[in-house]
Order: sequence, then C-alpha cells, then structure tokens
Amino acid sequence: MKCIRSASMTRAGESTYNAIRASGRSIYDDLSDAPELIYDIADLEGRLDDILTGEIWDYAIRTRSKVAKEAVAAALGYPVPRSFQKTQPRFPGQNLDISVQMADNLQIWNEDVDPGRRYALIRVTENGTVTRVRVVTGEVIALWDRTGTLTSKYQAKRIDPNQGSKLVSPRDTENFMRAFAPSTVPASVRAATSPTSRPVGGSVLAIRHAHDHLLALVGEEFVDPGVTQDRSRGVVVQQLACLALGLGEYGDVGQFPDILCQALEVKLQLSPTIDLGLVLPDSTAAAQEVGPELRHADARYSVIYGSRVSDDRIRIDAVVTTTGQDFFTEFRRFEGNVQNKKLQIPLPRDLFETE
Repeated sequence: MKCIRSASMTRAGESTYNAIRASGRSIYDDLSDAPELIYDIADLEGRLDDILTGEIWDYAIRTRSKVAKEAVAAALGYPVPRSFQKTQPRFPGQNLDISVQMADNLQIWNEDVDPGRRYALIRVTENGTVTRVRVVTGEVIALWDRTGTLTSKYQAKRIDPNQGSKLVSPRDTENFMRAFAPSTVPASVRAATSPTSRPVGGSVLAIRHAHDHLLALVGEEFVDPGVTQDRSRGVVVQQLACLALGLGEYGDVGQFPDILCQALEVKLQLSPTIDLGLVLPDSTAAAQEVGPELRHADARYSVIYGSRVSDDRIRIDAVVTTTGQDFFTEFRRFEGNVQNKKLQIPLPRDLFETE
C-alpha cells in the first residue's frame, strides 16, 4: 500500500484535525460535548479527497475494507484502532459510514438509510487506486433511488390550500436565535455571502425578513426545463430565491438545506402533496451541517407554490415560510411508503467526476 500522505499537507478541516489529535479521542467517542471536533460535510469531503486520492488499495475485498477504515481514521486525526468494532455507523463520533466503490451501485445492508448520517463514497479503479472521495448525507442517497427500493417516507399537505402567501413563524426558534442572532443584514453583507457557506452570525436574515424578500417571487414566471425534470425545476427556484434574498453567486451542493447560508430549505410545489423525504421538518435530530447544536426543527422552510401558465412556463403563486418547529401548524402530515432493509442504490454517473 502506498504510504498515507501527511494530513498536514491539506488545509481542508485543518483546525478540526488538529483538535481531534490533541483531544486523544477515538472514532467511537461521543462528541456531543465537543462540537469543535465534528467536521462539517465540506471539510470532511475535502480532507478525505485530498488525502486518500492516489492511494493504492490492491487487496481482497475484506482487507481493502479494513485498509480504507484505517486510512480514514488517520486522515481525520484519530488514532488507528488495532481492530474495528462492528458499530453502525463505523465512525460513530463523526456519524460517518464509508463505502469503497468500484461500481456505480451503492449497497447498504441490514439497516435503513439514516438521513442525518454522512456516507463517504470512495471511488477505486480495478487495480485499487483511489480516484475520488465524495461525502453525502442519507437524504441525498434517498434522492438517487429510481428503483422504488426507497420512497419518500413522509409527506404533507397544506391544511388550507387557499390561503396564499403566509409567514407561519413570526420569529425563529430560540435555539436558532442563540446560534446566529438573525437580523435584517445589510445588502452588502448578503451579496458577499455564498449560498453554500455555513450560516454565521451577522449574515443570517431573520425569518420574517427572509419571507419579505421571498415574497418578491410571487408573479415571477420561468421556463419549465421539462415535465420530468423535478430536480431541475427545483434548482431554478433556488436560484430565484437566492436572487430575491440578495445573496452572492448561486451554488448548490445538493444537500440539506438548499440555501445553507440561510439555513433555508426551498420546496417548489406544482401539486398539493409535499414530499418531505426521510426527515420530518419538526425533527429534533441534529442538523450538523447547519450548526453543531442545531436541529432540523431550527431550520427554515419555504414552500413555494406554482402553476403552469402554458406548456413550458410556470408562474410562482404563493410563498409559505415557516420554521421546522412550526411546520405542522400549517401543514398536515401523512406517511408514505417506508423504506426496505436491503438497499441497492444506483449512483449518479457523474458523481465522481472532477469538478
């Protein structure tokens, strides 16, 4: 095996790496009392991709799996265990599983996809050379399924579909306000904020101000990218939302929430039924990508209702904005199909392409 490169050679997650090394904690230790030791998903992917790309793991499958876990542990700053426990996930402290992918078919055995878990997908060639590492959440994996193995677990409908635009939550959750002190935010600050950056105090709009900006979308029309292109339509609306919020150049990492810097999930609705995926908006489960002490219930949701004005044009008719905590005061929940235990998910063909 090629020697693992020094982790200090990459800047991705450097401070977290150093903090983990200094802490002496293992991959199994609970980090709920030490959020500074938890990698955000961008640093997690960047670090593993920087350090593991180029490694050669030309071994039998079982040995390769062990070598991969050893390499990931070292890259993240942990002492490498002499043997690995059979935990779910494999790296409990980082809520991280890893999968070495020689083919475009992700197999998850004997457990459900965990929407909040991070999955490191390591691409290797036939001779065992690592060419790319991507890290995604379980929610993203669920979106990739086109086989019917996984379906949206939760769905909802607006209780009164005729109310039009509405600000459901007049203020953010107490937890959110403590974390970010959301406010009006000057236009110059918003323009310098990337939609894909993590929210930080001083750049996060209060929910009522975010809603006021998004109301400018009502009456806007856009070209439908195609009848079957739900994802593409969603991207168009996210772009329009970023413009309405006055944010910097649009970017999308394909993870929850859609507009990360504002902790805002955007859902375009051309039909009454809202697919919520694997996590309920009012869930108290950790939303680590938003902030180390934030929950899904603390995120904000804008449900944007649209209608067709012609075969190829869509008009935005209403904007409903709420915290996850208040979501089900405006919407009625019902459950769709649940997921199966044995999962084989086809990966997107361009997942491992170099950007």
